[in-house]
Amino acid sequence: MALETRFICQPYILGKRGGLKPQPPISYKTEPQALQRASRMMEGGSVAGVDVVRQTADPEMGDYDEPEFLQRLGSVPKAEN
Repeated sequence: MALETRFICQPYILGKRGGLKPQPPISYKTEPQALQRASRMMEGGSVAGVDVVRQTADPEMGDYDEPEFLQRLGSVPKAEN
């Protein structure tokens, strides 16, 4: 069982009707890389919002823990409790 921790930037753009549309997630090896990327996305104005999450997974087994939100910037979907 090879557990690994991933740091994921999940960007969102506004759809034609004003709803949020997720874009392809971007995975990073470190938290600072993911946080920096999220800040640059928001500064660039190309996204409506971005979530940065940490997730531990065993991709070989297909086991994924619940993501832990590290940062939420701009317009993002409401988090489920």
